[in-house]
Amino acid sequence: MKRLIIPLLSFIALPSAIQANIDPKVAEMCMKAFDFQGCVKNMSGLKEKKLATISEYDKALAFFNEGDSINANKSIKSYLKKNRKSKEGWMLKAIINAYNLQKYDDAIADIDKAIDIDNEYALAYAFKAEIFYWNLDGSLSKTLEYLEKAIKLSPDDPHINFIAGDIQRDNGFVILGGDTNDLSKKSRSKKDLSLKSFEDAKKSLEKTLANIDLDIYKNPMAESTYDIDVTYSSNAVLGDIKFELFLLYRDKKDRLMVKKYQNEAIEHYTKAISIAPSQEEVEKIELDRDVDLVTPADLYMARGNVYSWMNNKRKNVCNDWKVSKKMGNVDARDSFRDWKC
Repeated sequence: MKRLIIPLLSFIALPSAIQANIDPKVAEMCMKAFDFQGCVKNMSGLKEKKLATISEYDKALAFFNEGDSINANKSIKSYLKKNRKSKEGWMLKAIINAYNLQKYDDAIADIDKAIDIDNEYALAYAFKAEIFYWNLDGSLSKTLEYLEKAIKLSPDDPHINFIAGDIQRDNGFVILGGDTNDLSKKSRSKKDLSLKSFEDAKKSLEKTLANIDLDIYKNPMAESTYDIDVTYSSNAVLGDIKFELFLLYRDKKDRLMVKKYQNEAIEHYTKAISIAPSQEEVEKIELDRDVDLVTPADLYMARGNVYSWMNNKRKNVCNDWKVSKKMGNVDARDSFRDWKC
């Protein structure tokens, strides 16, 4: 029944959309979308293009942003029929296949076509690494081969570095068996490898933050893959990374680095909190897109954890855990009780 209601509501919205000075061509095209108003907003945002010349590529990207996989796939296929040599077209088709349709092998094949067109297409190698590592359980060695190619071609690209940082961070945990608990029981060689991976992740994500707002790196296709603001996510993840580095350097008894990363972890969590969407907004995105994101509750819990390792910060610890607890974080509730806050 819901499938019938959505097109009906879109039909009802059409006259009012036209009255609101929305181009009829945009309104007519968005009748096919699941989210009429969202589609109109995206299509109307293509200000630099005349509506008569909006390509099937633009339509596919707009439909993808609205979660309309059927029309996104239809539009990009139509575009590629006339533009077989468009590396961006094959790359967008790969993103639609991977993110919307969960067709990961097809996505890799599409990326390979983009690379065949331009074997120095840095972003394609980065997305190949991401899909290969996260969705196809590919080997780390092959993943790093793709990543290294991407970074060599475009070392400062914030989108490439965001993908690299995410993989490098995960590898830091994998090396130690999943976490940095009981470091005294881990071998020195593994701890050193983990530390290097976290340091690499730190450098990658710091490049993302440094360059994400530069015009030269504006890339609507790459940006469409982010479930939430990348500056928020990068600060949140950097907080986690620097907390892990704090623990690893603490194990090495390197006081200077311990203090450095402890303070920097606090700074990143604080920055992320200052620009965070509401807890409700993040949870809605998680439900709508079936993803796990860093929530404000997670950030307050994490910052409280860092404070708990510092002298004379009990008030900060309890305040952060109290906020996190009120937002529904179970771990914060337990920690708040254990510490008798």
